[in-house]
Amino acid sequence: MEHQWHVERAKSTSSNSGRSFFTRNLIRDNSDLPSDNTKGPLGLTTLFAPGGKPIADLVFVHGLGGGSRSTWTKSQDSSLFWPQEWLPQDEGFKDVRIHSFGYNSNWEKESTLNIHDFAKSLLGSIKDCPSIPQESKASLVLIGHSMGGLVIKKAFILARQHLEFEALARRVRSIFFLATPHRGADLAQLLSKILQVSAGARPFVTDLHRNSLATQSINDEFPQHCQGLQLYSFYETLAINYGLGKSLVVDKDLATLGYHNERTEYLNANHRDVCRYTTPLDPNYLTVRNALAATIENLRSQTVESKRDLDSEQHRILDGFLGVTDAPEDDLMNVDALRMKGSCEWLLRKANFHRWRDSSSRQMYWVSAKPAAGKSVLSGYVVKHLKDLDRDCNFYFFAYGHKVKSTITSFLRTMAWQMAVMHPEALEVILKVCEKDDQVCKADYRTIWRKLFLEGLLKLKLDRPQYWVIDALDECKADAELVSLLLKAIEVFPVHIFVTSRNRFESHRQIVHSTPEVVSEEILVKDSRSDILLYLNANMNDLPSVSEEAHQNMVDQILEKSAGCFLWVSLILQELRQVHTSAEIRQVLEEVPSDMDELYSRILDSMSRAPYGKVLAKAILTWTVCSARPLTTDELYHALQIDIKDTIDDVRKAIIASCGQLVYVDQQSQVQMVHQTAQDFLLRAENTSEFAINSKTGHKRLAMTCLQYLNGNELKSSKHRKLSVSSLLKDPCPFVAYACNSLFEHITHVSSTDEDILIGLAKFLNSSNVLSWIEHLAQNSDLDCLIRTGEAFRHFLQRRSKHMSPFGREVVTLDSWATDLVRLVTKFGKNLSASPSSIVNLIPPFCPPESAPRKQFAASTRGIAVLGLSATTWDDCLSTIVYTREHPSALACSAIYFAVGLSSGNVVIYHEMSCQEAQILQHQEPVKLLQFGETGNILVSSGMKVVRIWDVTARQELWKFDISHQCMSLALTDEDRLLLGALKNNQLAIWDLTTGSLRECANWTQNIDGQRAHSFRRPTAAAFSMELSLLAVVYRGQDILLWDLERDTLHETYGKETGARSGEKRIANATVWSLVFSPAPGATLLAAAYSDGDLVLFDTSEGVVKEMTLANAQALASSPNGRTLASGDSSGTIQLFDFESLKVLYRISLEDHGIKSLAFSGDSHHLLDIRGSQCRVWDPTVLFRQDTEEDHSDTVSISTAPQEILLEASEDLTLVTALACHEHGEAIFCGKENGSVCLYETKSGRQIKELFSHADGVSIVSLFFDDESQILSSADSSSRVMTHKLTHQQNGWEAAEAVFNYRTGVAVDQLLSNRGHTRMLVCSENRDMLYSTTSKDTKLINTVEQADRSSHTWGSHPLNQNQLILVANNVAHIYDWQTLAKLGGAEGILLQGTIVSELSIRSITPCFKGTLIATTFSESLETHARSNLLLWSTSDFSERSQTAVPVPNFKYLADQVEVLIGAYGQRLVFLHSSGWVCSTDSETFSIVRHFFLPADWLSTNNALMIEVTRNGDIIFVKRDEIAVIKRGLDTSEQGPSNTLGKRPSLAASVSSS
Repeated sequence: MEHQWHVERAKSTSSNSGRSFFTRNLIRDNSDLPSDNTKGPLGLTTLFAPGGKPIADLVFVHGLGGGSRSTWTKSQDSSLFWPQEWLPQDEGFKDVRIHSFGYNSNWEKESTLNIHDFAKSLLGSIKDCPSIPQESKASLVLIGHSMGGLVIKKAFILARQHLEFEALARRVRSIFFLATPHRGADLAQLLSKILQVSAGARPFVTDLHRNSLATQSINDEFPQHCQGLQLYSFYETLAINYGLGKSLVVDKDLATLGYHNERTEYLNANHRDVCRYTTPLDPNYLTVRNALAATIENLRSQTVESKRDLDSEQHRILDGFLGVTDAPEDDLMNVDALRMKGSCEWLLRKANFHRWRDSSSRQMYWVSAKPAAGKSVLSGYVVKHLKDLDRDCNFYFFAYGHKVKSTITSFLRTMAWQMAVMHPEALEVILKVCEKDDQVCKADYRTIWRKLFLEGLLKLKLDRPQYWVIDALDECKADAELVSLLLKAIEVFPVHIFVTSRNRFESHRQIVHSTPEVVSEEILVKDSRSDILLYLNANMNDLPSVSEEAHQNMVDQILEKSAGCFLWVSLILQELRQVHTSAEIRQVLEEVPSDMDELYSRILDSMSRAPYGKVLAKAILTWTVCSARPLTTDELYHALQIDIKDTIDDVRKAIIASCGQLVYVDQQSQVQMVHQTAQDFLLRAENTSEFAINSKTGHKRLAMTCLQYLNGNELKSSKHRKLSVSSLLKDPCPFVAYACNSLFEHITHVSSTDEDILIGLAKFLNSSNVLSWIEHLAQNSDLDCLIRTGEAFRHFLQRRSKHMSPFGREVVTLDSWATDLVRLVTKFGKNLSASPSSIVNLIPPFCPPESAPRKQFAASTRGIAVLGLSATTWDDCLSTIVYTREHPSALACSAIYFAVGLSSGNVVIYHEMSCQEAQILQHQEPVKLLQFGETGNILVSSGMKVVRIWDVTARQELWKFDISHQCMSLALTDEDRLLLGALKNNQLAIWDLTTGSLRECANWTQNIDGQRAHSFRRPTAAAFSMELSLLAVVYRGQDILLWDLERDTLHETYGKETGARSGEKRIANATVWSLVFSPAPGATLLAAAYSDGDLVLFDTSEGVVKEMTLANAQALASSPNGRTLASGDSSGTIQLFDFESLKVLYRISLEDHGIKSLAFSGDSHHLLDIRGSQCRVWDPTVLFRQDTEEDHSDTVSISTAPQEILLEASEDLTLVTALACHEHGEAIFCGKENGSVCLYETKSGRQIKELFSHADGVSIVSLFFDDESQILSSADSSSRVMTHKLTHQQNGWEAAEAVFNYRTGVAVDQLLSNRGHTRMLVCSENRDMLYSTTSKDTKLINTVEQADRSSHTWGSHPLNQNQLILVANNVAHIYDWQTLAKLGGAEGILLQGTIVSELSIRSITPCFKGTLIATTFSESLETHARSNLLLWSTSDFSERSQTAVPVPNFKYLADQVEVLIGAYGQRLVFLHSSGWVCSTDSETFSIVRHFFLPADWLSTNNALMIEVTRNGDIIFVKRDEIAVIKRGLDTSEQGPSNTLGKRPSLAASVSSS
């Protein structure tokens, strides 16, 4: 069945162009085509869709005067429409989706469209076609007739150039050209002449002229992008009669490309009939059909081969995303190896188990038993049993002594991994989540549960029930929370859950609010008796040989005393293997206690009597009990030798000989305690054995061993080494991973008064080994380890301060690194992960002067130095965005973006990571509310009268809803298909976003009677909780009203002092300013800020006030993970609280405007606020604190004081707005927003003096310094231009009286003077004025009006001092410096290459001794629009030049440059899009990465101002200061180099990625 999809252009939401570049709006039309529409529909029409997953999409594109149906149909006979009628019936195309694209190419009518417009329409149609899923990986094969081939080529070029269509471009595999005029056609020129008699333009016909500008541009660019495509060109051989004559329309030389990847073939047909045929046996059809079929078959074979690679790559991504390094099957193998054949089968005889296994209803089967009763073996048996029945079974074995395997986070990751391996649908869901946010699985378990399970995996519709087997749930550190999650899973997903635990389910009933069926079972002694008997019989042959009767008596006695404990039986058998007579057997059976504690005591007593090996035995026990995770035998071997300072021959033999009854080696060569009860026994305080382990002493022992290794020679490195640690440690000790990753685990548990630990840590942190340690973690692990280590140091010092003086050199070192380690991750984490070795040379110079990395490792006279910044410590403010003409009024965040609503009606979207502007939406009235959806793509903006729905990714407005009253709160649900709004007229509105209609509108007060209803008149605030299905509404002076959204009824009213109220309502004493629910899964908390200053926390499940504190808050926000509550008050102070306890964690005191709104970033790690005219992004380290399930330790409770941050108000800062450098690089001139022009010196980066000033409060917008005349020109925002003569005297630079002082009357965009400053050019948007500025005469010489230019920039000609170059509308012009007379042809110099009409010129920079000119273009002139860099030969810019072509060797740089910084010697310096300052040369053309700029430097809404001086110093404007980066260009990613500043290129350069 044919589907017709019409594509219409949508009105733009972009702020700068009136419409976004490729926005589309799809409108489905199911009606039949009108009978008179013989050409076929416009837009993309799906002709055929196979039942299964398509291998490819074929798209047919017609040519000039054709149609989506008529071009491909002979004689207008619908049965001959071969793409629809023949191909779907062909076996070779059974799995191919087929489409036809139509556009208005009717040359008989006037049009403003050209090939570029048609190409954009084709791209948008394919991207937005509903029958081609957005995530489709099917290959694209494009077939174009005549001009349609040019449309396809242009579309492919645009797709490669624009990020929005990057995925679509990758899918294009082959293009078929049917009589396409690649270099134009002579008949097109004849047609243009004929059409001149009729009025109106037809640009697309002009584009078809031989060697037209359009075809030249396409042919210049297409070869750069099509190397990976298979191209087919078919040419006509029969002439066509066109009325005035008869000839070929497109000759062979014009219809073929001559590329190495092109196949050419002739067709015995004229221009029209090359694409339409009379029968499927037509030789021309067979030629085209067979080529298409061969291409499709090749794609099939490639898909089969690549699927294996894809599966491997997908699983690599899966493993990395979920962080699952150990296969779950290892745990299963371990427990299965312990099971005797025939054991555990008693479970199958239980009716409850059969009901759980086979029931169609979802159930939890909970099995409890005492310790060591075989629960883990039973779990392994259940897994094997279910797999034998071909059931979908996932499993997890908790292990209390294992740092990772005892957490909910690890459980969720592992279960998700197993589901992905088992179900392609689950893998697809996880990979989608990974694409949106690859940091999800590094967040706390609540975030993983919400984003990965509730919003993803648990919504899958699988074709059969799932089974989860969870062993030792009691060994999970947050078992109560996990039980809630599991019961929630049963409610929403068809899963049967099997749980083993020491505790019965009844112990969790009080925390359960849901009602899934739970079957509770207990392992009885009689259940395990048969299994123990099997075990005994299997091991009897290893025991002393006695009579059969004695054997039976032995078995009976062991069974009787075992009481169902497998571990006891195992240990007793080990004892029996050591005796050889009947008397000794009886003695063992009589003396060995049945109580496990007594048995452990007996084992330790026996070890104490051993003549040898006690030191080693104690060491093995200590390492096994206190290690953060089980060590392998190789790791333990090296750890023990460092620990006991002795050599060991074989660690396995040592374990068996010295402590084999308590420790064993599993199948993965990991050293384990025989049971958790043994570990607990060794750690008991009342244990008096010499082998008893004191936790603090044990952890100190392990910590000191780790420090001894970390302080050792293996991590030592040259101070200026260039190699990374990965190459330095060619054969690292197996202990390196444990020592680097687990040090912090032991610091958490040691005594805080221990001097050995403090001295050892200080020694390590003061050595260069600390850099190797950081580099190793960045290279091989997760940077979270640095954060946890910093937290461990902080807690250690806090505990220590209770008992000892907080002073001393070691304390200072540890205190500094406690902060520095966390800040290294928050400030440089992305760069550190990408380039671990950067910690050695590149990161320390950018740390604050008072930080340890800066003081210890950035003092080298050869390395980078950063000067000029006043901050001496780390700053928690990541970015400040200032709005000069409007005020922020609303705020919202998603995982990728944050949005700020403004009083002007604009909504500005920023990238969450960089804080750089992404786009501007126009709400068209002051914005009151913003809300992102669950997926992150949907944004809702609301004002007083209108609610608008936006697709942020597509930059498109989806719906507009008129509202009678203002919205107080918004919520999206049902995967963003429904929008809920709470209005100020007590109405709850529900909009359907799939249809754009109001589904329902209800008044939540309509069922409230009497006086109570009267008091609920004018609400002031509201908050939704979709998790609890509640709406909380606030009325002035009233209690909080809670409305049940599911039952559509009043849930309860809450008073400040009492919580939930019943009966008549009572007026409250204080009004609620703000309120917010906790979004944590299973949470039932509501926080409310009252006008009297109290912050109250309600528990809605119990209806009580849980906590109350004084906060004076007027704005509240909860982090997405529900752990942190933020408040802001009227004085600008922000406080962060633990949501569950209202404990203050962090406070920012900033005497500034009051807080209007707060929001957390999607990962809960950043906090945003809006106040006054600013939006700030905060990066407090406290938001990186670990999940509560990770925080348990045996240390004393720490009462941590909140972190206090005191900042200077931004109004006290004066921003730098313009920059110019002295030629010799000694001085920097800065214009500021207050109208002053100041002098800075490069040797310190500090301001020396104010040279002069324009009017107070008028920003300087442009500066230009002429070195020959020493004249500084300046222009301000009021259009005043001044010039001052500068003189250099003994006491520094001085500015004389203004030589020129004139208000031009137009906004100045650029100032420029010739060498010697006899002429000055003042440029504005549409007017350029040349002044004579000689000492005798200052006058206006010439004015040039430029009414039609959209973007422009001037520059002096590098090789001719008497000439100027103007680039405007992508054409260059040469002007005379003396008269501003235009030189050369009137058309100017056409800039060819990859410049498209949407790009705007930004800068002109001479480089390489003036032989080349570097230009940057961007899609817009917005602050952070990405630049495109093109280099041109200066010789192309002469009076006689007509065209200029980019230098081909630098084309690879085109889209990699963020900001062109300038020329330094024979190198061109630029800021790469990755944030690295890079350079390239004219000999090797390779990119050298020198250093990266910190992310917070680049996170600004102001234009980046960066210059390079003649001395190679990089000058960076950082708000109100100047940062001078010295020797940065003498450094590369590998380290300092003596050659970079002296030679034009590097021998060892880093190629572009």
